[in-house]
Amino acid sequence: MKRKMIGAAAAYMAGLFFASFFTDPAILIIFLLIIAAACIVGIRFGFKRKDIALMALFFAASGGVFSVYTAVRYKPVVAMNGSSGSFVGKVTDVQYYSGENASYTLNGRINGSIKAKVTYYSASLGAEKGDILDIGSCTFQIPKSDYLFDGEKYYKSDGIFLTLQNAKDISVEHRNARKLGKAIERYREDMISAFRLNLGKDSGDLLAGMVFGEKRGMDDNVKASVYRCGIGHMLAVSGLHVSVAVFVLMWLLKRLRVNKYASFALMECLILFVAAMANYPVSAIRAAIMMNFFYAARLFRRQNDTFNSLAAAVFLICIFQPYAVYDEGFILSVAGTFGIGVFAQYMTKDMPDEHLYQRFIRNCAVMLCTSLCVFPFSLLFFDETSLISPITNIFIIPLCSISMIIGLIYALTGGIVDLLFISKYINEFVLRISDIAARIRFTHFSCDSKELVLGLLLFIVVTAITAVLFGKRKYICCTIAAAVVFMFVGAGIIRIQRDSRTTIAVLGNGSNAAVVVCGGGSTDIIDLSGHYKSARYVRKYLARNGISSVQNTVLTNKVQSSYASYLYELEFVDTGKWLASGGDVSSEDFGITYFGDNSVVIDEGSFSAEYSGGTVTVRSGDKKAVITSAKGGEISNDSITVMYGNVPENADRSNDSVIYLADGNNFEIVLSDSGGCNIRRL
Repeated sequence: MKRKMIGAAAAYMAGLFFASFFTDPAILIIFLLIIAAACIVGIRFGFKRKDIALMALFFAASGGVFSVYTAVRYKPVVAMNGSSGSFVGKVTDVQYYSGENASYTLNGRINGSIKAKVTYYSASLGAEKGDILDIGSCTFQIPKSDYLFDGEKYYKSDGIFLTLQNAKDISVEHRNARKLGKAIERYREDMISAFRLNLGKDSGDLLAGMVFGEKRGMDDNVKASVYRCGIGHMLAVSGLHVSVAVFVLMWLLKRLRVNKYASFALMECLILFVAAMANYPVSAIRAAIMMNFFYAARLFRRQNDTFNSLAAAVFLICIFQPYAVYDEGFILSVAGTFGIGVFAQYMTKDMPDEHLYQRFIRNCAVMLCTSLCVFPFSLLFFDETSLISPITNIFIIPLCSISMIIGLIYALTGGIVDLLFISKYINEFVLRISDIAARIRFTHFSCDSKELVLGLLLFIVVTAITAVLFGKRKYICCTIAAAVVFMFVGAGIIRIQRDSRTTIAVLGNGSNAAVVVCGGGSTDIIDLSGHYKSARYVRKYLARNGISSVQNTVLTNKVQSSYASYLYELEFVDTGKWLASGGDVSSEDFGITYFGDNSVVIDEGSFSAEYSGGTVTVRSGDKKAVITSAKGGEISNDSITVMYGNVPENADRSNDSVIYLADGNNFEIVLSDSGGCNIRRL
């Protein structure tokens, strides 16, 4: 093995993935058999046993490091889940929200002994970074996760395993520390405000995302359109941002004839500033490490290699933070960098680039290779992923890069060099194109199937083995083509199966409930609570299942506010008819048809859905399911009954045909041909 760092880092990363994700024994055995077979074939093809032994050593070491970290840092902390105690810790991060509320990240000790990093959400305490929070009494809980947001996994990647609830006896010790960090944060907020003031809300938020990775204030529909267009990676500070900023700086310093050592020092300052302004995301740290390898090699007249640099950066990060494998931004950043810097260069190295059209074709191939590397992970982490990213990365990303450079120059000069008017025109054009693309069905892909995603991840392993064993691009292309066929055929089969049966999704949390009924190519929504969050659950469900049109939406409570919520959340969905309870029968208001206090029946042929007095009854042939209120609703004797809302204390929980939504929200009921039903947790 000529480049042992690559093999060691790849084995170490693979070991972390196995230890963290593949906990199912059957899946673990299958992947281990694949790796064992690859090793055997590799030996037959001339691989040295010591190289395979080295990779096996790092694979096992990563599993050991992960297990030790889990035993020492994770398990003692999560063992406090549900218990009460005290916590004293330093404020390491503060996020402010509307209503004078704030979320604090604290690094300290539970009951004075267990070292932990936690979050605490409350009314603003006036604490800043570096201050000490002393909480005399609180309840420790693992971050909540539901269909909308997997809080446990999100915080886990950052080493945060608990959140504090019911805190009392809180005191703040102001340390007046971290002055530089606070100054950078205030400056960052000033720049974001300047972007919004000069460019407008949406364009300013887009520029703030491109320069600082700040997405909190961005409109959800704008964000969705940007991701569907395939340029969402511009909103996460990573390799592109760092490399563009460093390239501009080094070009300027070269023009000014600054010596290479001073240039390297100034580059370090710039990288630290960019990372600090983005609040040190792991993707930016990865990019910073690689940039240091790249320019240090030039400085000391050593050969630089993208693959080696990437492997070293990944290895260094994962040694100090084994749970980085849970960080979506880190995984996507590594996949994208590998795609554009390694895989694409290998696949296109023999393509001619003498003429303009040849360079264009080669650039298209590079973007396609990059997208192929990122695609499986995007499908794993997000509701949907773009299919047109190879095209938009050629035409749109250069414009975004120009806008980002303008914003970065504005930030670095304190607004002295003001070219934001150019960014305004660029961003408005990008947002217009993104909005158009987001409304076209074939521009994005989604599939709520773990089996399909697992199959694509398996194809990644097979492709890597093919590249190592055979080293020929035609075999790699065949493997990738097989993966693409598998994806689209698999998605088509899943869609056909969904249309051939009636699926009832019960969404929401506790008393907030909405029902989505699908079958025969038709989809209907019946909202039972009128809560604004119900529309968010419906939006996510439709996006994950690739549903772009809804025949009927029935609103039964708080009609006007509910209507506004659904209009906003279903911006990119053809919503068809709107029906609502109350009002005069058959009257219309803002496109809503009212049916008064009567019941309403929707007949879609393959199924029918009836709403009456807070109860939804779905029938498909001789099969039936009832969704009703836990308070006053009646249990059906001949079908499954889902009860939403607060459950009475005297409720009979021994009946297996009754599901209480408050006990666990968000699941699908599939009415089977045998007359029974299958239930799947979402």
